[in-house]
This record gives sequence, C-alpha cells and structure tokens, in this order.
Amino acid sequence: MNDHRVTIVGISDASAPFASLPVMHTRYSEAINFLGRERTQLSFIIARPEAGVTATELTSRIQARTSLRARTTEEFMWDCINYYLRHTGIPVNFGITIAVALVVGAVVAGQTFYLFTIENLKQFGALKAIGVTNMRLIGMILLQAFTAGALGFSIGTGMAATFFEIFLHKLATRGIVLM
Repeated sequence: MNDHRVTIVGISDASAPFASLPVMHTRYSEAINFLGRERTQLSFIIARPEAGVTATELTSRIQARTSLRARTTEEFMWDCINYYLRHTGIPVNFGITIAVALVVGAVVAGQTFYLFTIENLKQFGALKAIGVTNMRLIGMILLQAFTAGALGFSIGTGMAATFFEIFLHKLATRGIVLM
C-alpha cells in the first residue's frame, strides 16, 4: 500500500456491498506510515474512554482541547443516518417505490373485490330474499376480505423470509435485515 508492505491479519464484514471504498482498520501511527502526513486525509478516529469516564465526558474533553468534532456511538450513528436522509436520493427512491406499491396493491385489491361483488350479485339477492340483513352481508364480505388479506400477507411474508434465508450469505444482500 503506497510502496509499504502490509500484512493482513484479519478480514471483517464491516462495510456494506454498496460502499465505494474499502475500509481498513489500523492504528493511527500505521495509517500515517501508509498515507504520509497530509492534511484532511483522516476521516475519523475511534476512541474508547478509560474506566470511570463516560463517552459523553470524553467527547466533551476532545472538543474542548482540540476544537474537533467528537461524537458518541449513538451520535455518530444518527449523523450517518441524517447524512443519507439529507444528501442522497435514497429516501425519495424508497418513498416512490412504497407509494407505487401501495397504489398498485390498493387498485388490485379494489378490482378484485369489485369483480367478486358483481359476479355474486345473484347470490347476494337470494340471501337478501331469504331474510339476511345488510349487516350480515357486509360482515360476510368483510370476513372474506380479511381472510384474503391475511392469506396474501402470510404468503408474501413467507416468500420474503425464504428469499432472505436463501440469500443471507451472498455478497449482494449482505447487510440487509428482515425484521
């Protein structure tokens, strides 16, 4: 690396497959040997507080003494999330995808129920003639709707879980978690 011999002592699955640059974990002194002493080359330093010092106290001390930004694990996590939300198109793309899926799902479900109702008008008329109340008919239709929805949800969730179980250890799907 930059005309220096590097010995790899371990490989971690730390970065997601869509990250553009490889990640190397090393001591700061080793990083200076690899890269040289150039300004603004270091992204961040990971530090652990000594016993008896909280992470918040340590970040306050670092900021006071160096005028650099110091973050706790939780703050760093939210900084990363906020960066992606504010500076990338990922939330918009996911939002559009979800909105289209909801609209298509609602249209398909609506068309299915409409066709079911139209095709069974004779049966509904016969039930009405026998003396079945409107509330009972609505209850029957809602029970069918709930059953169809629960069945569809179960099959879809099962298919998604099976997909993630099969592709759990593949490089392209690494880091994707199904709750």
